[in-house]
Amino acid sequence: MKILDKESILKQLDELPPELTQEVLDFIEFLRIRRAKKETAEQNLLLIQQKNLRKIWDSENENLYEI
Repeated sequence: MKILDKESILKQLDELPPELTQEVLDFIEFLRIRRAKKETAEQNLLLIQQKNLRKIWDSENENLYEI
């Protein structure tokens, strides 16, 4: 797939009829929302992992030097 620069994208966008331009804007918004949801899900997963690992890390009964 050829990667286009912004100027090329804008030129192609200018050539579209208004109803298709709106579809492009809708798709851009969809991509932004999808990326934000993915980032949020990844952050939530890390927080859950930290919470569960904290139980191990903060355990006073565990000797870190014991094999």
